[in-house]
Amino acid sequence: MAVSAEELRRLSNLAVSAALDPERWQVLLDALSQSIGTRVCTQLIGYDDLTKATPLTFTSGYDPHILTLYEEHYADKNPFAARFAECRVGDVITTQQLCPPETLRKTQFYADLLLPLEDIVAGGGAMLALDGDRMFLIGGNMRSKDRDKYEEDWLQLCGHLAPVIRQSLEINRTISGLTFEKWAAEQHRLGSGTAIFVVDTAMQIHYACAEAQKLLASGSFLGSGWDRRLQFRTPEDQGQFAAFVKLQSMGEFNVFRNWQSKDGNGGSWLCRSVGLQLADLDSSPFGAFMNKSVSAVLLAVRPEIGIETFQAHIEKKLGLSPAEAATVLKLADGRTPAEIAAERRISVFTVRNQIKSALSKTGVRRQVDLVRSIEQLRLQGR
Repeated sequence: MAVSAEELRRLSNLAVSAALDPERWQVLLDALSQSIGTRVCTQLIGYDDLTKATPLTFTSGYDPHILTLYEEHYADKNPFAARFAECRVGDVITTQQLCPPETLRKTQFYADLLLPLEDIVAGGGAMLALDGDRMFLIGGNMRSKDRDKYEEDWLQLCGHLAPVIRQSLEINRTISGLTFEKWAAEQHRLGSGTAIFVVDTAMQIHYACAEAQKLLASGSFLGSGWDRRLQFRTPEDQGQFAAFVKLQSMGEFNVFRNWQSKDGNGGSWLCRSVGLQLADLDSSPFGAFMNKSVSAVLLAVRPEIGIETFQAHIEKKLGLSPAEAATVLKLADGRTPAEIAAERRISVFTVRNQIKSALSKTGVRRQVDLVRSIEQLRLQGR
């Protein structure tokens, strides 16, 4: 591949930074357009009905007039988009595979948009996400005369970056539940009362939003000493979080953990930790990290309603029986069917039947989508 290891790392870091600051997607697209030795018109396109990012569009290298013409007349007539649904997540696809040149050149789309930009019919991209409620694609168009020399390099670059970009989109979705624009505008809060921290692998706090500062000052659930090291109130929480941070320091990427805890006043809290690789970032929404911070952890903490109240809510909201709701709650907390069976003192076959029934009632096909439905309700605080 023509792109050096150093340049690939720089592009990967830009993709990671976009997980925390959506405006960084534009920086990544601008960098990609100049990354392989010839101009590539790049785009990150898609939608997510869960976070209401509909549509999400970042582009670089296109003439503004062409983009306006596309939005006004061709957004629903894109000959490449007709075959998106046939792609699988992780697939790297050439423009020729999406629409053969002989077919493409007969369209008004080609005459009005691609030909004026020096016949940009070569290139391709990678499918990042494709399911019932979202689709994301990273791609680029280059001149037909550049196909033989540069297209393979571009496709390899898309393939290398796709897992990192997909992770960044997943972090957005996992910890926000807000639109991408609101996620940036509201300083990375997950809704009312959510505290966001970013700590390095030595447990030192490098970022704390306004709610996090309030929580530190109260000392009811967690706090910090003079050295700004995060300290949970209970040894159990401290040990659990420390183990997570240690795992992240060993080089794991995007480690994720969910748990519930109690504060000194009997209040219940939802805690979520997301591992982040922030070393060598040119820019971070959380400010400069120490040189030793190869990895970091984002911790989100928010008050949680009582489990009984929440279970009753999802029974009503999702149309589940009490037994089904109890099972999917534990599934959302990361338990396996065998662990759920042991905790609820029922057979693993009963657990699987309850999960299957919950999938049917909620109209989703995969357990991960069922879990996301539960987590979205939990993050909404109701």
